[in-house]
Amino acid sequence: MSTALHHDGDAIIVERENYVGGKARSEFIEGFTFDVTGHWLHLRDPEMRALAFELLGEDHFLRIRRMSRIWSHGAYTKYPFQANTYGLPPDVIKECIMGAVEADRALPEKIELADEPENFADWIRFYFGDGIAKHFMVPYNAKLWDVPATEITSRWCQRFVPRPRLEDIVAGAVGCNEKAMGYNAEFLYPKSGGIQTLADAMGDAVGRERIYTECTVTSIDHENRTAHLADGRQIQYRHLVNTMALPLFIDALRDVPEAVRSARKTLRANEVVYLNVGIDAPVGQPDHWIYVPELKWPMYRVGSFSNANPAMAPEGCSSLYIELSDRDTPLETLRPTIEAGLVAMGLIDDPKSIRFMESRRIKNAYVIYDFDYHAGRGTIQDWLGQQGIWSVGRYGDWNYSSMEDALIDGRRTAAELKGGGR
Repeated sequence: MSTALHHDGDAIIVERENYVGGKARSEFIEGFTFDVTGHWLHLRDPEMRALAFELLGEDHFLRIRRMSRIWSHGAYTKYPFQANTYGLPPDVIKECIMGAVEADRALPEKIELADEPENFADWIRFYFGDGIAKHFMVPYNAKLWDVPATEITSRWCQRFVPRPRLEDIVAGAVGCNEKAMGYNAEFLYPKSGGIQTLADAMGDAVGRERIYTECTVTSIDHENRTAHLADGRQIQYRHLVNTMALPLFIDALRDVPEAVRSARKTLRANEVVYLNVGIDAPVGQPDHWIYVPELKWPMYRVGSFSNANPAMAPEGCSSLYIELSDRDTPLETLRPTIEAGLVAMGLIDDPKSIRFMESRRIKNAYVIYDFDYHAGRGTIQDWLGQQGIWSVGRYGDWNYSSMEDALIDGRRTAAELKGGGR
């Protein structure tokens, strides 16, 4: 939608679902509003922020200072873990500090990209040391990605993993680090209606008559510039911009070279199982989201929409979303352990306060940056470029990015379309 919004042309949008926005959507259960896990707006680009305000009005949004912590060893610590170990057991703090000091001493005076370890696990130890790797970074990322950190290339993480200086790590161990680190220290969120309100406003601005919902593309003849739909209709196009998951898009294209087919097979992503939880009581902690690195718990992150915006739950109630690292065990089997974790974390006093706990599954949730990623994706995008096809957005471009990045992708793609080339 961002491309169509920025293009001011005769674009049409073909959407498989009966709503716009993809995973940036909201659902409503018994008076509670849930997004597809956390969809917080980190709008740093002035033009994107202005666009959101133009579409919905500045007064539509709350401005929220991030409240996020880590829960491990029975204690809460501030985010990010590597700069805030104060509050953990003394032996854990010592292990983290000594590891960070040893890592810092071993660092080259000038670090080139070629000096950095190639896999993410070694990169973590290279910069943070064994203690921080052991007690947070390695187990948490294994839970998030559903693959060992040794299978992930370190080249993805420069933006998303805060890298504090040694003095910040030491300050955070004694409780005097007040810096708000990370790319998401502040965010915007709608006062009502959830993140779906932004997607709906974009759809209205594009023009609903130009958006064909409940239309599934079954195949694309790129040589004849024809998209075939499940209901038998065909669409002739001049330019094609794709946002469906890149592997599925390649599957839909006709006459794809074998090298591209082979590259498509290297693309990997995990699935995420998450829970929408309605609670007939206030949440016992103030956080917007909490990281849970310990392997004994089946969740890796627990968030609360109602902590960010009380209007997301009925009066006197609250809500949680829980992202699970155990993607296979049935909820009825996991539920007692999940409930025990919520009590231990101080989020609820009694499991009886839970009104409902509903499971959802996201396919292609997180793109896995393994050692085949860059070559495989590059082969595919190079060939698509030769065909005059744009494949953009988090899943079309097959990357780990934010809603703002998707908006920026659309702006850039529209500019390239107007300019006559990529």
